[in-house]
Amino acid sequence: MATVKINNKTYTVPELNFTHSKRMEQMGLPVEGLISRKYIFTAVSAFVAIVVPCDAEQADYLVEQHIEGGGNIEEIYEAYANAVQESRFFRKLLNVDEEKPKNTKKSAQQKTE
Repeated sequence: MATVKINNKTYTVPELNFTHSKRMEQMGLPVEGLISRKYIFTAVSAFVAIVVPCDAEQADYLVEQHIEGGGNIEEIYEAYANAVQESRFFRKLLNVDEEKPKNTKKSAQQKTE
């Protein structure tokens, strides 16, 4: 199970699901912005609110304290990005291919026929 350190405390990252996606959206993170660095601050805030768990104001406070204490927002964003990529729900939602061809030799042979 993945963990993330926020403001010198380690939290377990849950597998992100539909409920989490609604919370992210309510906090201002659009679905099309899930994997865009354009929304890094919103994504980090929403992610912290989910992981801690807490409300948006407390999440923002924790992120601010984390940065002021020498932490890096990139560490939290990386944990968020990993959680999105590892989430079965988000993989399906974002159409990320989970299966790769099992036998590439056979696939190549079928193309030539």
